[in-house]
Amino acid sequence: MIASLPMYWRPEFAQYWRGFWRDVQAVLPDLPDLTAAEDLPADWYAHWSAPDLALSHICGLPFRQHYMERCTYIGSLDFALPDTPPGYYHSLIVTRRGETRPDRDLTLAYNSADSQSGWGSTRGRHFGRHLATGAHFLSAQALVEGRADIAYIDAVTWRILQQLRPDLCDPLELHGHSTPTPGLALIAAPGRDPAPLRAALCTALDRLPDTARAAMGGPVGLCQIPMAEYAALKIPPAPPG
Repeated sequence: MIASLPMYWRPEFAQYWRGFWRDVQAVLPDLPDLTAAEDLPADWYAHWSAPDLALSHICGLPFRQHYMERCTYIGSLDFALPDTPPGYYHSLIVTRRGETRPDRDLTLAYNSADSQSGWGSTRGRHFGRHLATGAHFLSAQALVEGRADIAYIDAVTWRILQQLRPDLCDPLELHGHSTPTPGLALIAAPGRDPAPLRAALCTALDRLPDTARAAMGGPVGLCQIPMAEYAALKIPPAPPG
């Protein structure tokens, strides 16, 4: 079996994710150790499709596009984001300070075309140019370096970024947030009973120290979001070019 929680994983804060997982394993001792995001295969789609997947974290866009009928949905972590329903998340709209030009003159930095937070959350805005960066952290860096003008950055990632890279956050300005959408899904291989995993995750979340909670972006609970709420979101077109 294999387990990972890659979506908000940062090597600098890996100890907190591993500590959280040890509390999950204390309830379910048969679970494998957590595999670091940097040790996963380059093709995360193959990882999410693994027949021995004990648990993983998947973005809402590939989840609803490819995996809703091909996995066991365990739940969605709730990060208590302001103005956002439990289990949902949003992206912060970020520019360099003082940026006021119209969208047609801006370069959008986005982490990847299959990201709900970085690309799907733009929802109909049309920008002059597009820059794929590979990560939200790198999108923020592209803004600071002047290679892009605007980005949609996952609000949980922004919390982590503020702790690890204030040098990237300080030159940037927030302009509200995107419409909240169902959060990143926790999934397991088809046929797995979700109830024991849900109970173990809730137990581990209850034990999570405040220091760990902050380093992990602020998880406070586990929600079950109806599949209809994921399915209701349209699949966005690919970025131009």
